[in-house]
Amino acid sequence: MRKEILLPVSAVVLGAGGLALRRWELATAFEETGLVTPGMPSTLALGALSIVAAVLFLALALLLRPVEGKRTEEATLKGDTLALSSTVLGAFLLLGSAALGCLELGAQFRQAAALAAQGKGGNPVLAVLLPFALTLLCLGSGVSLLSVGKDAYRGGGVRRFSGTVLLPAYTCCIWLISAYQGRASDPVVQDYLYELLAIICALLAFYYVAGSAFEHPRPGKTMFFSLCAVYFCLVTLADEHSAAELLRYGGCVFALMPAALGRPLGPRMPGEEQTIEERMEEPPHE
Repeated sequence: MRKEILLPVSAVVLGAGGLALRRWELATAFEETGLVTPGMPSTLALGALSIVAAVLFLALALLLRPVEGKRTEEATLKGDTLALSSTVLGAFLLLGSAALGCLELGAQFRQAAALAAQGKGGNPVLAVLLPFALTLLCLGSGVSLLSVGKDAYRGGGVRRFSGTVLLPAYTCCIWLISAYQGRASDPVVQDYLYELLAIICALLAFYYVAGSAFEHPRPGKTMFFSLCAVYFCLVTLADEHSAAELLRYGGCVFALMPAALGRPLGPRMPGEEQTIEERMEEPPHE
């Protein structure tokens, strides 16, 4: 089986299995008080599957990673319609998450204001500041993925040291802070374990994807964390999430699929930094 088929199929199939096991765990392992019954088969099965998936992804990343520093047509998105479609779909899902996030800000502000009026909360403006920043970053990440995906598809790659490619990683940073803030008072780690693992893996995957534009490609680590992000994002879909969060997880899955295939968004080759106008202004070579 070719790696172009093996890599995404392994992540999606294992993720679908993890999603089913997570639903089983939520239905059987949690008591009415919210505590987890130790030693439940569903919990053990999901933990075992996650370990197997991580080991398999590590082996695939070590065996099938592209050679560092070798920018071939096969290792980029040039002319790859399927990879471009996945990137564009991920971008639109993140844009949809930003739109739904804007709609949720009003309800979040009213809820925070009601708690503040009862003396149970702080400043309602500060309470919605983090969700507002996350919404803006989702918007920027969607636009960034559309721009970077278009340039990579045309074979130009991304501009060296472009901060645009860092926006998805910044989004995951704020997302991780926001997710942990909402769960910090929950003593049952099993409630939010897979949610945090999904965000952390997506953060590291986007970080290593951006590293290619900063002349520090890590194809093995990029592939490994992208596969893990796809897996854990699918698993945590069984948890309770808002519509904006569901779109965000879906956006990460599709946006990271090309990286999981070993197609890094490498920097432009020497001479590609110039625009057409700049090249026309240069004197002809004798």
